[in-house]
Parts: sequence; C-alpha cells; structure tokens
Amino acid sequence: MWFGLLLLAYLIALIYALRLSRNAEVGPVGEQSYRFADSNIGSVLGVLTFSATLFSTFTLLGLPDFFRNHGVGAWIFLGVTDMAMAFLGLWFGLKVREKISVQEFESVSEMLAKTYHADWVRFIYWGGIFVFLLPYVAIQIKGVSGFLSVAFPLDIPNWSWSLFILLAILIYSHLGGLKAIIYNDAIQGIILLSITLLIAAICLDQMGGWTSMFEQIEERNPKLLSIPGPTGLLNTQFLLASFLTIVLMPISQPQLFARFTVMRDERSMIEMLLGMSVFVFLIITPTIAIGMYGAINYPDLSAGEFWVNTLVNDQPEIIGALAVVGLLAAAMSTADSQLFALESEVSPTIQTHSFRKLPILIFAIMAFGLAVLSSSELVLLATVSFAGTSLLAPMILLAVLSRDGEHPPLLIPVICGVSLLIYLISLLSSFVPQVIFGYRLELLLLTLNAIIVGFFYFLRGQSRVTR
Repeated sequence: MWFGLLLLAYLIALIYALRLSRNAEVGPVGEQSYRFADSNIGSVLGVLTFSATLFSTFTLLGLPDFFRNHGVGAWIFLGVTDMAMAFLGLWFGLKVREKISVQEFESVSEMLAKTYHADWVRFIYWGGIFVFLLPYVAIQIKGVSGFLSVAFPLDIPNWSWSLFILLAILIYSHLGGLKAIIYNDAIQGIILLSITLLIAAICLDQMGGWTSMFEQIEERNPKLLSIPGPTGLLNTQFLLASFLTIVLMPISQPQLFARFTVMRDERSMIEMLLGMSVFVFLIITPTIAIGMYGAINYPDLSAGEFWVNTLVNDQPEIIGALAVVGLLAAAMSTADSQLFALESEVSPTIQTHSFRKLPILIFAIMAFGLAVLSSSELVLLATVSFAGTSLLAPMILLAVLSRDGEHPPLLIPVICGVSLLIYLISLLSSFVPQVIFGYRLELLLLTLNAIIVGFFYFLRGQSRVTR
C-alpha cells in the first residue's frame, strides 16, 4: 500500500515539475527555455540539480555494495575525491563563464569547433561521450531493474523492468526540456538524500552505533578496514586513476558542464558548488553504514539479495517503499540529464528534423543492451565511464583556457581521439592490454594527454611573454 501511495505522489511531483517548466511560447524563446532553462537558475536549485545529476543509482545501490566487498578505504577515497571534484569544478566553472562572455556557444562541441577552427573536432567529442556515457546510463537501468526483479519476484523477466525504466527516462527527458529536468532533479535530490540518511540511521541503530559497527567488522572481516581491501582492488594505481577520472567529470561530462552555463550569475554558481560539497559529505557518509551493515549480515549474498534485504525487508514498510521510490528518483535524475545533454550536443547540427532523435534512440538501445548483458559491479561500470570521458578533458580544458583569437594546435584533439580509441579497444579485446609495464592503461593515457596539453599551454604563456 505504501509503495503505491508514494509512487503516485512521486509521479504527481514529476508531472508538476513538468508543468512548471512548460513554456507556451514558440520560436527562439521557447527553444532557449527548452535547451538552457532560460540561463536563470539560482543556487538552491543549482545545488540540487548538480548533486542529483552526479549521484545516481550507484549511490544507494552501488556504493554500499562496493563498500561491502572492498571495505572502508573505498569510502575514504570517494569522499576525498568528490570534495576535490567540487573545488576543481568551482575553478573550471568560472573559466567556462569567462569563456562564454567572449565567445558565444550553445554546446561543448560547438565551443570545440570554434576554438580549434575545425568542425571535425566535434565528432571526436561526440564519439567519446556517446560511447562512454553508455555505461553510466546503463548503471541507472541495470541497478533499478535488478533491484525490482528481486524485490518483486513476479513472472516478469529482468529485461522488462529495464525496458520500463528506459522508456520512462526517454519520455521525461524529451517532454520537459532542461528546466523540467532541473525541477525534477530538485525533487529527486531531496528524496535520494532523505532516504539514504534514513536507511543509514536504521542500519546504524541495528548495529549499535559507529563504534559497535567497526568492532563487528574487525571481528568478522578485518581486511575490510584495510587498504587495498579484501580483494586488493584499492591499490595505488586504481585509486590514482579513479581520483583523476572522477575529479575531471565536471570538465568532460556534458550534463555537468551544462550546469555551469545555466546558472543565473557567478555568485549563484559559486554557491552551487560549495553547497554541492556539503551534499557530497551528507550523502557519501551514510552509505558506509549501509555497506558495513551488509558486510556483517549479508557477506555472501548476491548484490540484488543484499539490496532487497537491507533496503526493504529489514526496514519498516514505509521506509522500504521510500527506498524503491528513491531508487527510481536516483535513476531518473541522472539518466534524463545525460540523455538530454547528449541530444543537445548532437541534434542542433542535424539539419533534417526527422533524424534529430535518431542518435538518442540508438544510444538508448545500446544502453539497454549493456544494462541487460553486463555482469560488472555498478561502481566498476561507473569507473569505465569516468575513465573514458576523462580522456576528453585535456582538449576541452585547453579550449576553455584559450583566449579569443588563439588557435590551439589540432594535434590536441587528435591525441585525445587516439587515446579514446586505444582505451576502447582495450575494453573490447585483449589486443591492447589494460596494464602496460605494470601501469593501468587509462592512467598512462591520461598522464600523456595532460603532459602534452601542459606543454602547449606553457608554450602559449612563453609566446605571450616574448611578445
């Protein structure tokens, strides 16, 4: 009963957010509202939309399961990393708004084409985000559908749940535009944070508090309190590579980049990112309690069984119902932003109107397939997405830092494109190893790209001094 009532309330809230966002005007004004939310978003909405877009299904499902399997080192690492991302985003966001003030652009791909004076550069960017946002959208579908299939053991195959989630995301991202998505994010960010805190508090109470929790972990599996953890995953290279790729997300992922451009002013953007850093602490801290609760009570269960027991069966009925709705909110708030960002990047350059939705349809079908077929942990799927898109960061960063009239060398996007291709091949075959000379491939590629971009940026500075 509670689930039905809460789901109905959630759907009504989404419809209301959609209604708030509708702009009756047509033409340029309507398009501006649809794609850019009138570029008039305040700090409170900014905090909620940025945070809800960033924290997805893997927050309530993937992170606790990751901590259950790999220990508290993962929690410490993610907390530090996300805080660093917030402060890098603050610096980068100011640079983006400075760039917009001297060079108008409506998408990242347009900025790249204008700055590098080569239209083909946008295709490198499109290819990168198309391929490497796939795992991130797949996470949302895979996480919620896997949870629902176990929570509601009906004669419904897992792929049916996945298809339902995907269709809901597609419909909402298409109907409302960016303003609807931002209002939707505000609602869903509050839901996600609230349910995470509630479930963590109940889990902590059942374990006897923080001190008792760590004592029980020490008794049952002390390796969970160590680094690199029970499986050895949290080694130096994994932590460093993951740190760099996550920190670079505001630069490389279009759904986060877009949040810098729609804020009302610089003050609102600064307040948004500072508020987001608080949100990071509030939402990541509780997930360690949920994960350790699983490590104590359900160490050998599958991820789906752990989720259902911890989030539903062991909770009061109303909390379990809230958890299901919270997961739907987490999936929607991230996936709709990603699909909309992808559409905003690609569609404006497609002249034939009837084909504008085709790239998004192809993307959705591929994300659905990956969600159904992949057996990877949610967090590990996320790291693949972050690593891939991070390889785009050097050419984006150099474009943003370039002054009006400067021509960054075309070698930069070429190198980024080759890096993307090499990393993709390493994921799909053994032809390119994922570890070379004892170092992770994504770390080597990102380091190489950063060195080359840093070199050209240094040369630019030197040429200014000479002149």
